[in-house]
Amino acid sequence: MKDEVYRYSKIIERELTRVKNLYIDRESRQKILDFYRECIVRGYSKARIIKYIVTLKRIARDLGKPFTQAKKEDIVRLITDIEQRNYSDWTKKDYKVVLRVFYRWLKADNYPEEVSWIKVRGSHKHKLPEELLTPEEVNKLIDAADHIRDKAFISTLYESGCRIGELLCLQIKHVQFDEFGAVLLVNGKTGQRRVRVIASEPRLHQWIENHPLRYNPDAPLWITIGTNSRYKVWNYGTAKDVLKKIARKAGIKKRVYPHLFRHSRATHLANHLTEAQMKQYFGWVQGSDMASVYVHLSGRDVDNALLRLNGLEVKEEKREEQFKALICPRCKARNSPDAKFCGNCGMCLDAKAAMQVDELRVKLDMLMNKLVKNPDVLSALLQGIEKLESNGETLFPRPAVKLASEA
Repeated sequence: MKDEVYRYSKIIERELTRVKNLYIDRESRQKILDFYRECIVRGYSKARIIKYIVTLKRIARDLGKPFTQAKKEDIVRLITDIEQRNYSDWTKKDYKVVLRVFYRWLKADNYPEEVSWIKVRGSHKHKLPEELLTPEEVNKLIDAADHIRDKAFISTLYESGCRIGELLCLQIKHVQFDEFGAVLLVNGKTGQRRVRVIASEPRLHQWIENHPLRYNPDAPLWITIGTNSRYKVWNYGTAKDVLKKIARKAGIKKRVYPHLFRHSRATHLANHLTEAQMKQYFGWVQGSDMASVYVHLSGRDVDNALLRLNGLEVKEEKREEQFKALICPRCKARNSPDAKFCGNCGMCLDAKAAMQVDELRVKLDMLMNKLVKNPDVLSALLQGIEKLESNGETLFPRPAVKLASEA
């Protein structure tokens, strides 16, 4: 399933062809192909192998000489050049990691002199709060989506905080509904885990009920429904394009892409969950510092601590989750966060929607009052009622109204 989502096999095949046609020395081309085979033997993931091949192609081109002839000075020059380019911190890190791993294999040595000096540090740059999606913007995206599949996907992608690959690899059988909502059984970097979703359950349930392959528990959860590629599992490119299209329609000016939903959700939940709970929910290993990073971004408790330090009274506010299921006050049914009316009993759940309904009711009453003052219209209405009742449909007792012609 994962290979279908990311198309890793096709990408590897394409990159190997490019290596063979790359305008570099024959020896370097062969070394890259030999290293590829070594990666296969070591059992590296396809995603990791792709990163190695793509980066090695660039390194071979930039070095300008065979790998075996490159000295420490050549690697220093290469790293210096890379650091000065307009690359992201993660891309620069990739270059350094690949150089160290490749030369360790090439020289059959524990990091030879050429690369032993390279220090690899993780990027500490993270999304600023203004770059993240707010719960209100997520609801805008859901509202802008036309199909129930897309509404369910956006809602679940945000609330679950799943990696896009984890979500796209789900099958129908991996969604379990219960009295509290739904549980997703995802398989990620740290293995399998359960992810609870509550607000997304109504949309998710509605999508599965309308899923073309709903009777097949092994069917992909997210599939295409067009005529050209019918019932094919969504891949990463499809999900990315769908989100971009809906974001434009919703008027969201921020750059919207799949992983942004995970960034945003983690920052929002950092106000409510402990670091241990964050690691469990988002699938981070216990030694990871990602939870602390998101707690830092959320600014949790910092403002209150500073106010107390300066002798200012702090009113404890109950933090409320803005993206939460709406419970119908009449029938107690659970509805999605963007619902205007209860999906079970039809009751208005939104104050604005309720006002619009009241305004419409007043307008209809005024229109009906005007219509019944016209004898011809009133006569037609009464005849219509009589016709319905003659067919066995009892609407309401006929009003005791006399037409002007009968008076």
